[in-house]
Amino acid sequence: MFTTNVEFSRWGTVFADDKLAAAIVDRVVHHGRLVEFGGPSHRLEESLMLGKSGS
Repeated sequence: MFTTNVEFSRWGTVFADDKLAAAIVDRVVHHGRLVEFGGPSHRLEESLMLGKSGS
């Protein structure tokens, strides 16, 4: 299982090589399933609440 908030099109910046990133994405998704979640980020909400209460 892989989790990321980086779009596949930007993986070249993560691996510092667009061709390497394309090969990795190709192999990962070839037999895998892609599940996308939408909606508000609970992690972001929690961090904002902590920042407000700590002030």
